[in-house]
Amino acid sequence: MAIVRCKDHPPKGRTRSYERCVEPVGYPETAMVCGCTHCENPDLIWLETSEVEAFSRGEKIFKSFTATMKMKAK
Repeated sequence: MAIVRCKDHPPKGRTRSYERCVEPVGYPETAMVCGCTHCENPDLIWLETSEVEAFSRGEKIFKSFTATMKMKAK
């Protein structure tokens, strides 16, 4: 599952391994902000290995941990 964090707060990957980040549509003027507490920087979409492969094949929409939000990469 993709996660949103800014460049200053990359995911630590304790239980998941994030291999690459991509910019969301409109970055840096995106409506999405970093998922870290107290940070309001524009986010990046951090992808796991399977998602990086999907992105390489042209997939642009990624799910987060809940069904309430999906992100679209450039």
